[in-house]
Amino acid sequence: ETIGEVYADVAEDDGKALSTKIVPDTKCYIHGDRDLLMQMLANLVENALRHCPPGTAIELSVTREGSHVLIHVRDNGPGVPAEEREKVFRRLYRLDASRTTPGSGLGLSLVKAVAGLHGAAIALEDRNPGLGVTVSFPTAK
Repeated sequence: ETIGEVYADVAEDDGKALSTKIVPDTKCYIHGDRDLLMQMLANLVENALRHCPPGTAIELSVTREGSHVLIHVRDNGPGVPAEEREKVFRRLYRLDASRTTPGSGLGLSLVKAVAGLHGAAIALEDRNPGLGVTVSFPTAK
């Protein structure tokens, strides 16, 4: 819950709401580099905070599905057009609508790289409105 706690005040100051939901009994482990995983989560939350307008609700959640731990960051903001979804993982790529906000275009490419290093899959979901990002990690044995 550390990332959720750190960013909840930032979200509130920006007129957004960040909630954290850890599904009970999600006591499972992911093998990996703690610092890289924390940076990945921070990038996902920062991305949602940066690209969503005031009044947006953002949810960070952790669930378990079979032999996988799923980390979700979902919002009800503007979303990402279908034709742009795979492109957002490219280094230095930015949507036209995001060119007026701070950022380098590296955040989601880093998320994808960290996920890949940990054997995780990443998927984007159109929430209409909003965007959902799910990172699916195999659980440690």
